[in-house]
Amino acid sequence: MHYRHSYHAGNFADVFKHVILCGLIAAMNRKDKPWCALDTHAGAGFYDLSGEGAMRTGEWRDGIARLEGMANAPEPLATFLRVVAAGNAPGKTLYYPGSPQFIAALARETDRMMFCEKVPDVAEDLRRNMGRDPRIAFHLRDGYEAHSLLPPPEKRGLILLDPPFERTDEYAALAEFVRKSVGRFAGGVYAIWYPIKNRHAVNGFLRRIGREIEKPSIAFEFDNGAEAEGQMHACGVVIVNPPFQIEKDLAASLNIIERELAQGPKSNYTVDWVRPE
Repeated sequence: MHYRHSYHAGNFADVFKHVILCGLIAAMNRKDKPWCALDTHAGAGFYDLSGEGAMRTGEWRDGIARLEGMANAPEPLATFLRVVAAGNAPGKTLYYPGSPQFIAALARETDRMMFCEKVPDVAEDLRRNMGRDPRIAFHLRDGYEAHSLLPPPEKRGLILLDPPFERTDEYAALAEFVRKSVGRFAGGVYAIWYPIKNRHAVNGFLRRIGREIEKPSIAFEFDNGAEAEGQMHACGVVIVNPPFQIEKDLAASLNIIERELAQGPKSNYTVDWVRPE
């Protein structure tokens, strides 16, 4: 058995991660020069929320479903909602886009994308869901080996790491990937998603990033305040080489996410510099 994101698609962690992703792409698009995006753990690219996995957990009901019909949202939340709506009938979210769909929707004609997925049947789903797009290169490979694809010819890049956290050494693997990748491509923007189940392990990972990666790094974290036993209720995204003032660009949107997706009085989102500019 391997990890199936369909069970968790559209949940609070997906919404948080993808709003940040939309903000990062908007920052990349401020300059005319083309960029390349690398998604190391791309998944299937698109998820049916009426399917068995999503219906079994129902996690999307406390995620994307809570934002249905929202009007006058700030950026980048407004862009996030537009991308989700583009794949659905008006007023009803039945399908949720994965990270590759968000990246492809916001990339320009001159930008390029590399999507890695190591599980053959998931990689096949990814190719089918993304369609024929000459900007995209698909790689059937372990995302942790994808540092060999860097640096991109464009010399501008966004690297998204969103592994399934099935490995016991996942934090070490992430830190090592970023260390190797920054050595090859120092100017890249690296966005790393992580669950917060073990605060001690997360703090150790962030300290390692701050100590070993000689680039500014900022961590965004969201806890929805849920107190159900064994349920993930918090996650984070640490960004190495963050775009200028990304924390200000995201503030209004993440405040709304914290308010709308809260499941208890202890919900909160935080922003902390892991390594200051």
